[in-house]
Formats: sequence, structure tokens, C-alpha cells
Amino acid sequence: MEYRLGNSLRVKSRGETDELVCPSCNKKVKFGVFSNFERRLVAEPKLINCNTVYFLVCPQCASIFTVDEATGDNFKQGIQHSIGNFDLKKLKEFNPND
Repeated sequence: MEYRLGNSLRVKSRGETDELVCPSCNKKVKFGVFSNFERRLVAEPKLINCNTVYFLVCPQCASIFTVDEATGDNFKQGIQHSIGNFDLKKLKEFNPND
């Protein structure tokens, strides 16, 4: 059994990427990068699992994508070129059963 802890008030802006091509609208844009914590209390074994979720928003078509946590952490630390076109993935919808 898991419980989701936290809320969307913890969303933080992390800046803009270099120009990338949006997979949805095929326009060259600077994505806005944001992060949020995903905290889960897992009953077996008794742990709190905490990950940082990074998501990118296209300013042209408002499509939302994500990147791996390590890639997002590099971007957060100031490595501007850490996010490229091949890093963009579809953001999974929250499923309380996962």
C-alpha cells in the first residue's frame, strides 16, 4: 500500500533550455523547465521514496515532456546543454495504483 505525499504547490521553475525542436508541434523553442518532488510512503518495506520529477513545457503548443532525474539534476546545477532533443519523454499521468 502506498500514499502520495506532497502537492503541486511545490513546483519550482528551473529556467529555460537551449532551443530544441518540440516533438509535438515541430517548432524550435526554448522549453520551460520545472521540478516537483514525488514522495511515496511504501508499507513494504517501510520506506519513504522521494524522487525529483522534471518536466518541460513547450511555449508554443503547451505539450508537456519529462527527462530522467539525473539529466534534470545536471540542468539544475547549471549544465545548460544537459537537455537535448533525445532526452525528451512523454510525461506519465499519475496513477494511484502504481
